[in-house]
Amino acid sequence: MRRAVLAAAGLAGLSLLVVAPAPSYDPWAWLLWGREVAGGRLDTREGPAFKPGPVAVCALLAPLGGAARVVWVWLVRAAAVLAVWLAFRLGRRLAGGSVLGGVLAALGVALSGRFLAYSAAGAEPALLLAAALGGAEAWHAGRPRLALACAAGCGLVRVESWPFLLAGGAILWRRRPEHRRALAAAAVGLPAAWLVPELIGSGDLLRSGSRARVPNPGQPALAEVPAAASLSEAARLVLWPVWLGVAALGMAAWRGRAGPAAASRALIPAAAGAAWVLVVAAMAQAGFSGEARYAVPGMALVAVSGGAGLALAARRAPWPLAGAALAAVLVALPATGRAGALPAVREAQAYQWRLAGELADVVDAAGGRAAVLACGRPYVGPYRGPLMAYRLDVPKAAVEPDAPPRAPGVAFMSALTAHAAPTPHAPPGARTVARSRLWRVRAACGY
Repeated sequence: MRRAVLAAAGLAGLSLLVVAPAPSYDPWAWLLWGREVAGGRLDTREGPAFKPGPVAVCALLAPLGGAARVVWVWLVRAAAVLAVWLAFRLGRRLAGGSVLGGVLAALGVALSGRFLAYSAAGAEPALLLAAALGGAEAWHAGRPRLALACAAGCGLVRVESWPFLLAGGAILWRRRPEHRRALAAAAVGLPAAWLVPELIGSGDLLRSGSRARVPNPGQPALAEVPAAASLSEAARLVLWPVWLGVAALGMAAWRGRAGPAAASRALIPAAAGAAWVLVVAAMAQAGFSGEARYAVPGMALVAVSGGAGLALAARRAPWPLAGAALAAVLVALPATGRAGALPAVREAQAYQWRLAGELADVVDAAGGRAAVLACGRPYVGPYRGPLMAYRLDVPKAAVEPDAPPRAPGVAFMSALTAHAAPTPHAPPGARTVARSRLWRVRAACGY
């Protein structure tokens, strides 16, 4: 495992030379809050839902200054590589030692939804999946303490993992009394890690939950039947041959053909993944966003079973080599289409990297942080609030990303993507005080 972690770190480091390490919206908020925690203050009144795991790591990275964002993205990409490797190991084991099963499982995970894009931008799906698969690997290797640590890591990243942790903890409590102290600590510590920082930072224990119930446009929560919309989006996250592999496992287990026990074992990740997706859908029906990003870890687990199922089906084919080749082609054809999105990820990351870099330049050109704040409220377009707050070293609540700018204030105008229109509009009477290729700063000061 140690060699795998080092290799993942090395590959993630190489990726920084190919794809720019630009954080997305949530990671910028975690970096901002981590810096605040390291400085002895925390303001979570505005921004995405608070996630204690990422914020804790970002607090440790805060002394690195501007390099913290690069190190954070590097860590997430390393987790993504590790998750793919762990998927390979699990898929191979479930397929009876078949390397093909491992390869297909790894491909299925890497190409699940926007897993690569999320990982490139420092988002959390890779962290959750690496922790979940790492826990399964540790448990298989007879290392329950490491498995518990991985489970706690899942619980610090997404609350959807809590029902699974509760069920697993109850089983472990009965079967392994020596771990009861650690389980009790986790039962108290995990909720406290989510709630106490919010109480300190916003004065509202449930602020994150309330924020998560404000979905962005187009999310399943806004559909006529949110649960159905969430399930429909989740089903499209995996490559279609994955479903053939899962179906093959189901048929083998049901008919009791040769190796029914192996087929049943290989279905366990798919069952866990399906349960995860159902939790996401139920939360969508309850008012949470239910967006596809939340379902990615669950569907990645389905992909592991699908890969193993394709390999087992190929082994039972009359001509094993032909069956293996067919399974590989079934995955390779659609995989080529998704792999073609990699240039788009690289382009998008390069744009976000330039956007963040030029923001620092235009803040300096506008007179620096003190001059901007003295002029009035900083305004910036939607989804750029945490970036703006991080650059000015102010709480997220001090920046307005949504309301129309008005005097006194400073409008930082830019396009969210390379093909979008610049936002926001400048306040009346504003004058241009700085500009770059991607930014235009217009100020209407109150003095």
